[in-house]
Amino acid sequence: MSAWSQWIPVDELSEKFVRAEFYAPIFLSIDGQIKKLPNEKLSNISKELFQGWSPKGGVKSENGIPAIKVQDLSGYGLSNDFKCADIKKEAVPNRAWAKQDDIFVIRCAHHPRYIGLSVDNFYENEDEVEPFITEKIIVARGVAKKANPGYVTSFLRTKYGYLQIQRRLGGLTANYTPTDFGEIRIPTPSKEIQEYIGLKVEIAEKCRKQATGFKDGAKKQFEELINWNSKYEIPLLSHWVKPDLMESRMDLNFNSPRKIRLLEFLKDAAFQCEQLDSLVNISAMIGWKGLTTEHYVSEGPWLLRGVEYRDGYIDFDALVSVEQYKYDEQPQIHLQHKDIAMTKDGTIGKALVVPRLNKSMAAGSTIARLRIKNGDSINPYFLELVINHPVVQIQIQSFATGLAQPHITQEWIAQLIIPRVEEKEAGISKLVEKHHYLMEMAHNLSKEAKSDVESLIEGKLDTEAILSGKLKAPTWEDIEKELEGI
Repeated sequence: MSAWSQWIPVDELSEKFVRAEFYAPIFLSIDGQIKKLPNEKLSNISKELFQGWSPKGGVKSENGIPAIKVQDLSGYGLSNDFKCADIKKEAVPNRAWAKQDDIFVIRCAHHPRYIGLSVDNFYENEDEVEPFITEKIIVARGVAKKANPGYVTSFLRTKYGYLQIQRRLGGLTANYTPTDFGEIRIPTPSKEIQEYIGLKVEIAEKCRKQATGFKDGAKKQFEELINWNSKYEIPLLSHWVKPDLMESRMDLNFNSPRKIRLLEFLKDAAFQCEQLDSLVNISAMIGWKGLTTEHYVSEGPWLLRGVEYRDGYIDFDALVSVEQYKYDEQPQIHLQHKDIAMTKDGTIGKALVVPRLNKSMAAGSTIARLRIKNGDSINPYFLELVINHPVVQIQIQSFATGLAQPHITQEWIAQLIIPRVEEKEAGISKLVEKHHYLMEMAHNLSKEAKSDVESLIEGKLDTEAILSGKLKAPTWEDIEKELEGI
């Protein structure tokens, strides 16, 4: 570990930053590594740097003008599941509209450690409504004229970019400004190297866009088959509760008008319905006995918690390893490929098919494992779609108990009613599986690009192979060939 007690040359002192933390050894080390390479300040590469804008009423609606919020920045690619603002288009300042190749960084958060942690790139979607950028995000615009936007984004995602952001945080509220963002130094290798890395980011974004199309297509097919109407998603203020629909709980949430109306829809439907426990075996743990920081180890099974869900895949970078042990003599609940992991605490009801794993994964206390009975009672990808659809989500919300930390028990999960459209389920399942594949590819390509930048700075990237054409980035044609096999 580098020592804090060292002389700082006068020519390296900044008039703006006179505090000792700015000259911490780790920051000086990063600064030194960047300066060994050709580099430019972000302010010299960007056409403009600015902060986004937010309406007075906030961005909370499901309808209206979509907006990019901090929660949409994952550090692997911008989410397409935007919240909306119920405002007129004319109210949005011109500069706040998202443009192709914009680069976003978090301006503020509840803890300074998270400021700038997620950096994302936006690729314009011509067939969708253009979103605007909210005020807690700083934007670098017009990078493409001087550098590859995908390459710059990948650099900012590395420790070499993120620590430069952390170095410039100031004040009790850890203020961070567009000017500070512009001070970050970006290594500027040859155009060919930048394009090799940037192409991975571009293909990743294309994967994400295509994945969204498959997911939306699967949902649309399902809704057409069950004759779904979005009116069922709208809460009612009053509704008669028929005696035959009254069940074992009398609380208002359990017998909410919206749920009662949904049950009437399912009862009179032409399609088949089955209770979830007739299709899957459900396993869940009450909790992890004594699970504290000392139980986290470098080797051991991964622990999946609700927070690792992101845009239809499991974020393996966020997983932790835990010791092998038992809870009340009950073994850990291990997950395998094509199990469905479903959150039962906090943000309840999210369901996700477990991808192929390269080591053991255990379900945390917030996760219920759904394993298909006999291996073929229902396709797991179809079941994931149905559980995440309002037709089941409304049921889940009605079963939930607890205000501060909503949760749903294993017993109530078992009673969820699942619509079936067996003759069309295979086609819908393929679309969801393709969504999974593309989201995983997007995630991996973003990670590869980030790793390439780190290797470049550390002198480990085979630049000669890239320049000679021996080493090439994947193409969209390569992705399409893999899709054909699904």
